[in-house]
Amino acid sequence: MHNLEVEPGVNIAYEDRGSGKPIVFVHGWAGSGDVWDYQVLDLAPSYRCITVDLRGHGVSDKPWGDYNYDLFVRDLDALIVGLDLTDVTLVGWSMGGHVALKYAHEHPQRVERLVITGSGPRFWQAPDAPYGTPPDQVQGLIDAVRLARTETIAGLYANNFHRTDLKATEDLFVQIGLKVPAFVGVTSFQSLIDVDMRPHLPAIDIPVAIFSGRHDLIWDPRWSEEAHRLLPSASLTYFENSGHVAFIENRAEWNAALVDVIEGRSPAPSLGVSQYTAA
Repeated sequence: MHNLEVEPGVNIAYEDRGSGKPIVFVHGWAGSGDVWDYQVLDLAPSYRCITVDLRGHGVSDKPWGDYNYDLFVRDLDALIVGLDLTDVTLVGWSMGGHVALKYAHEHPQRVERLVITGSGPRFWQAPDAPYGTPPDQVQGLIDAVRLARTETIAGLYANNFHRTDLKATEDLFVQIGLKVPAFVGVTSFQSLIDVDMRPHLPAIDIPVAIFSGRHDLIWDPRWSEEAHRLLPSASLTYFENSGHVAFIENRAEWNAALVDVIEGRSPAPSLGVSQYTAA
């Protein structure tokens, strides 16, 4: 594990494996770089795979403060600049995809292509977008993180999975989530709620691949469709036997689609019918 000082006395942790075109992987809320373990295993023989623990997550430093998207974007830029990366494929899952959209909008010169998975420009419903988490449930989610962090993390990760044969992986994700202090969880979740990237998507003119689990219960797939509509150069791929973690549940197809994006090919609009079923 490597460390990078992003401001005096504050370090974020990252892993840098493989060689070739760089892929920077950004995890979701209450996650860590460890969630990308299968992607590193499969892709590092051909690509440079860089996984990061966002500030407050994993083994990165967790100083007291407000954990918002501006902070995450600054830290991510410090990593990309600090490693002198070019031709970057930026990959973000869930909140990490939301952050990656903001990063690509603010630092277009740093990123050649963007992949968001289980994510979108906004998380909850609005008068002009009747999908996502209903407004009357948003404060309840924030309060749940504040008042019952452990139970909330366990419940959210249970809803990440569509397949029923991955209970041990679900348990692993919960353990990763429990490394995140409550104050980090609350403030970063508030930022997830507050940020609406829709007005900025038309200005993001790099290629963007949108990956969505057909059965995602966390981030409504219709936000993926909205992103596809608003982004000038976007593709949309559904993974048919996946929920919120298509990179786990349809690993082979998801990884192959990522390679297609990196190599300039268009992924198919639907992938991943497999032998696994959900109860």
